Amino acid sequence: MSQLYDITIVGGGPVGLFAAFYAHLRQAKVQIIDSLPQLGGQPAILYPEKQILDVPGFPNLTGEELTKRLLEQLNGFETPVHLNETVLEIEKQDEGFSITTNKGSHLTKTVIIAMGGGAFKPRPLELDGVENYENIHYHVANIQQYAGKKVTILGGGDSAVDWALAFEKIAPTTLVHRRDNFRALEHSVQALQESSVTIKTPFVPSQLLGDGKNARQTRNHQSQI
Repeated sequence: MSQLYDITIVGGGPVGLFAAFYAHLRQAKVQIIDSLPQLGGQPAILYPEKQILDVPGFPNLTGEELTKRLLEQLNGFETPVHLNETVLEIEKQDEGFSITTNKGSHLTKTVIIAMGGGAFKPRPLELDGVENYENIHYHVANIQQYAGKKVTILGGGDSAVDWALAFEKIAPTTLVHRRDNFRALEHSVQALQESSVTIKTPFVPSQLLGDGKNARQTRNHQSQI
Protein backbone atom coordinates (compact mmCIF):
# COMPACT_ATOMS: atom_id res chain seq x y z
CA MET A 1 0.00 0.00 0.00
CA SER A 2 1.30 3.50 -0.80
CA GLN A 3 2.60 5.53 2.13
CA LEU A 4 0.69 8.66 3.05
CA TYR A 5 2.33 12.00 2.20
CA ASP A 6 1.42 15.35 3.66
CA ILE A 7 1.70 17.06 0.27
CA THR A 8 1.95 15.78 -3.29
CA ILE A 9 2.93 18.32 -5.92
CA VAL A 10 1.80 17.62 -9.47
CA GLY A 11 4.30 19.41 -11.69
CA GLY A 12 8.07 19.75 -11.41
CA GLY A 13 8.55 23.17 -12.97
CA PRO A 14 9.72 26.31 -11.13
CA VAL A 15 6.50 26.72 -9.12
CA GLY A 16 6.41 23.04 -8.17
CA LEU A 17 10.06 23.01 -7.11
CA PHE A 18 9.70 26.09 -4.93
CA ALA A 19 6.47 24.72 -3.44
CA ALA A 20 8.39 21.57 -2.45
CA PHE A 21 11.13 23.66 -0.84
CA TYR A 22 8.64 25.69 1.18
CA ALA A 23 6.78 22.53 2.22
CA HIS A 24 10.04 21.20 3.66
CA LEU A 25 10.48 24.43 5.63
CA ARG A 26 7.13 23.61 7.25
CA GLN A 27 8.46 20.08 7.91
CA ALA A 28 5.90 18.48 5.63
CA LYS A 29 6.48 15.13 3.99
CA VAL A 30 6.37 15.98 0.28
CA GLN A 31 6.76 14.31 -3.10
CA ILE A 32 6.70 15.52 -6.73
CA ILE A 33 4.99 13.89 -9.73
CA ASP A 34 5.84 15.08 -13.24
CA SER A 35 4.99 13.73 -16.68
CA LEU A 36 8.28 14.98 -18.14
CA PRO A 37 11.58 13.06 -18.12
CA GLN A 38 13.34 15.73 -16.01
CA LEU A 39 12.59 18.43 -13.48
CA GLY A 40 12.44 22.09 -14.40
CA GLY A 41 9.40 22.26 -16.67
CA GLN A 42 9.36 24.46 -19.75
CA PRO A 43 12.40 26.59 -18.80
CA ALA A 44 14.57 23.48 -18.54
CA ILE A 45 13.31 21.67 -21.62
CA LEU A 46 12.05 24.26 -24.10
CA TYR A 47 14.39 27.18 -23.50
CA PRO A 48 17.38 26.30 -21.28
CA GLU A 49 19.49 29.04 -22.91
CA LYS A 50 16.77 31.70 -23.23
CA GLN A 51 17.08 34.76 -20.99
CA ILE A 52 14.29 35.00 -18.39
CA LEU A 53 13.68 38.62 -17.45
CA ASP A 54 10.87 38.40 -14.88
CA VAL A 55 12.45 36.50 -11.96
CA PRO A 56 12.69 38.97 -9.03
CA GLY A 57 16.27 39.73 -8.07
CA PHE A 58 17.87 37.74 -10.91
CA PRO A 59 18.22 39.71 -14.17
CA ASN A 60 19.11 37.78 -17.33
CA LEU A 61 18.74 34.33 -15.80
CA THR A 62 18.56 31.45 -18.28
CA GLY A 63 16.10 28.57 -18.02
CA GLU A 64 18.96 26.21 -17.20
CA GLU A 65 20.32 28.50 -14.49
CA LEU A 66 16.88 28.96 -12.94
CA THR A 67 16.38 25.19 -12.78
CA LYS A 68 19.84 24.68 -11.29
CA ARG A 69 19.18 27.23 -8.53
CA LEU A 70 15.81 25.70 -7.67
CA LEU A 71 17.30 22.21 -7.47
CA GLU A 72 20.16 23.48 -5.30
CA GLN A 73 17.54 24.97 -2.99
CA LEU A 74 16.07 21.48 -2.54
CA ASN A 75 19.43 19.91 -1.71
CA GLY A 76 19.50 18.55 1.81
CA PHE A 77 15.81 17.66 1.80
CA GLU A 78 14.46 14.22 1.00
CA THR A 79 12.05 14.71 -1.88
CA PRO A 80 10.83 11.62 -3.76
CA VAL A 81 10.42 12.50 -7.43
CA HIS A 82 8.32 10.50 -9.90
CA LEU A 83 9.25 11.38 -13.49
CA ASN A 84 7.58 10.22 -16.71
CA GLU A 85 4.46 9.74 -14.59
CA THR A 86 1.15 11.17 -15.76
CA VAL A 87 -1.72 11.82 -13.35
CA LEU A 88 -4.91 10.18 -14.59
CA GLU A 89 -7.29 10.73 -11.68
CA ILE A 90 -7.45 12.43 -8.28
CA GLU A 91 -10.09 11.00 -5.94
CA LYS A 92 -11.12 12.42 -2.55
CA GLN A 93 -10.94 9.94 0.32
CA ASP A 94 -11.43 10.06 4.09
CA GLU A 95 -7.71 10.60 4.79
CA GLY A 96 -7.05 12.91 1.89
CA PHE A 97 -6.67 12.03 -1.77
CA SER A 98 -5.79 9.04 -3.91
CA ILE A 99 -3.79 9.95 -7.02
CA THR A 100 -3.87 7.43 -9.85
CA THR A 101 -1.12 7.67 -12.47
CA ASN A 102 0.04 5.64 -15.45
CA LYS A 103 2.47 3.87 -13.11
CA GLY A 104 0.48 3.33 -9.93
CA SER A 105 -1.19 5.24 -7.11
CA HIS A 106 -0.23 7.67 -4.33
CA LEU A 107 -1.94 8.67 -1.08
CA THR A 108 -1.67 12.23 0.13
CA LYS A 109 -3.35 14.62 2.54
CA THR A 110 -3.02 17.59 0.19
CA VAL A 111 -2.52 18.03 -3.56
CA ILE A 112 -0.84 21.08 -5.08
CA ILE A 113 -1.45 21.43 -8.82
CA ALA A 114 1.59 23.19 -10.28
CA MET A 115 1.27 22.11 -13.90
CA GLY A 116 1.38 25.49 -15.61
CA GLY A 117 -0.15 24.83 -19.01
CA GLY A 118 -0.10 21.10 -18.37
CA ALA A 119 1.93 18.44 -20.15
CA PHE A 120 3.16 20.08 -23.32
CA LYS A 121 4.40 19.13 -26.73
CA PRO A 122 5.36 21.33 -29.68
CA ARG A 123 2.67 22.35 -32.13
CA PRO A 124 4.15 21.25 -35.47
CA LEU A 125 4.22 23.47 -38.52
CA GLU A 126 1.32 22.31 -40.68
CA LEU A 127 2.80 22.51 -44.17
CA ASP A 128 3.20 19.78 -46.77
CA GLY A 129 6.57 18.05 -46.58
CA VAL A 130 7.66 19.71 -43.33
CA GLU A 131 8.55 16.32 -41.87
CA ASN A 132 11.23 15.85 -44.54
CA TYR A 133 13.37 18.75 -43.35
CA GLU A 134 15.88 18.26 -40.55
CA ASN A 135 16.56 21.95 -39.87
CA ILE A 136 13.10 22.76 -38.49
CA HIS A 137 13.31 22.87 -34.69
CA TYR A 138 10.68 23.41 -32.01
CA HIS A 139 13.02 24.14 -29.10
CA VAL A 140 16.61 25.29 -28.67
CA ALA A 141 18.98 23.14 -26.64
CA ASN A 142 22.22 24.83 -27.74
CA ILE A 143 22.01 28.25 -29.34
CA GLN A 144 25.61 28.14 -30.54
CA GLN A 145 24.77 25.47 -33.11
CA TYR A 146 23.00 28.22 -35.09
CA ALA A 147 25.94 30.65 -35.12
CA GLY A 148 26.43 32.20 -38.57
CA LYS A 149 23.39 30.49 -40.09
CA LYS A 150 20.27 32.19 -41.43
CA VAL A 151 17.57 31.79 -38.79
CA THR A 152 13.83 32.25 -39.35
CA ILE A 153 11.52 32.23 -36.33
CA LEU A 154 7.75 31.83 -36.61
CA GLY A 155 5.61 33.34 -33.86
CA GLY A 156 4.56 36.54 -32.17
CA GLY A 157 4.59 35.83 -28.44
CA ASP A 158 7.24 36.30 -25.78
CA SER A 159 9.23 33.20 -26.70
CA ALA A 160 9.43 34.11 -30.39
CA VAL A 161 10.45 37.72 -29.75
CA ASP A 162 12.95 36.84 -27.02
CA TRP A 163 14.55 34.16 -29.18
CA ALA A 164 14.78 36.56 -32.12
CA LEU A 165 16.67 39.01 -29.93
CA ALA A 166 18.96 36.24 -28.70
CA PHE A 167 19.67 34.85 -32.19
CA GLU A 168 20.35 38.34 -33.55
CA LYS A 169 23.65 38.34 -31.65
CA ILE A 170 25.01 35.29 -33.49
CA ALA A 171 23.14 34.94 -36.80
CA PRO A 172 21.11 36.82 -39.45
CA THR A 173 17.59 36.53 -38.03
CA THR A 174 14.09 36.95 -39.47
CA LEU A 175 10.92 36.95 -37.37
CA VAL A 176 7.70 35.93 -39.13
CA HIS A 177 4.27 36.57 -37.61
CA ARG A 178 0.81 36.18 -39.07
CA ARG A 179 -0.39 39.48 -37.54
CA ASP A 180 0.93 43.04 -37.52
CA ASN A 181 0.90 43.22 -33.72
CA PHE A 182 2.98 41.11 -31.34
CA ARG A 183 1.70 39.56 -28.10
CA ALA A 184 5.06 39.87 -26.31
CA LEU A 185 5.90 42.34 -23.55
CA GLU A 186 6.00 45.92 -24.78
CA HIS A 187 9.61 46.31 -23.64
CA SER A 188 10.64 43.30 -25.72
CA VAL A 189 8.69 44.49 -28.77
CA GLN A 190 10.43 47.85 -28.61
CA ALA A 191 13.82 46.14 -28.39
CA LEU A 192 12.84 44.04 -31.41
CA GLN A 193 11.89 47.09 -33.44
CA GLU A 194 15.23 48.72 -32.61
CA SER A 195 17.22 45.58 -33.44
CA SER A 196 18.65 44.27 -36.70
CA VAL A 197 16.06 41.47 -36.83
CA THR A 198 14.14 41.42 -40.12
CA ILE A 199 10.41 41.52 -39.33
CA LYS A 200 7.88 40.03 -41.75
CA THR A 201 4.26 40.84 -40.84
CA PRO A 202 1.57 39.92 -41.63
CA PHE A 203 2.98 36.74 -43.14
CA VAL A 204 1.34 33.30 -43.08
CA PRO A 205 3.62 30.60 -44.54
CA SER A 206 1.93 28.42 -47.12
CA GLN A 207 4.91 26.50 -48.50
CA LEU A 208 8.47 25.49 -47.65
CA LEU A 209 11.17 25.28 -50.28
CA GLY A 210 14.37 23.36 -49.74
CA ASP A 211 17.09 21.14 -51.03
CA GLY A 212 17.52 17.66 -49.69
CA LYS A 213 17.07 17.61 -45.92
CA ASN A 214 17.15 21.36 -45.31
CA ALA A 215 14.43 23.98 -45.73
CA ARG A 216 15.81 27.13 -47.37
CA GLN A 217 12.80 29.40 -47.93
CA THR A 218 9.26 29.90 -46.71
CA ARG A 219 6.64 31.30 -49.06
CA ASN A 220 3.11 32.65 -48.95
CA HIS A 221 0.82 33.72 -51.76
CA GLN A 222 2.53 37.13 -52.05
CA SER A 223 6.24 36.69 -51.35
CA GLN A 224 8.95 34.42 -50.00
CA ILE A 225 11.67 34.61 -47.38
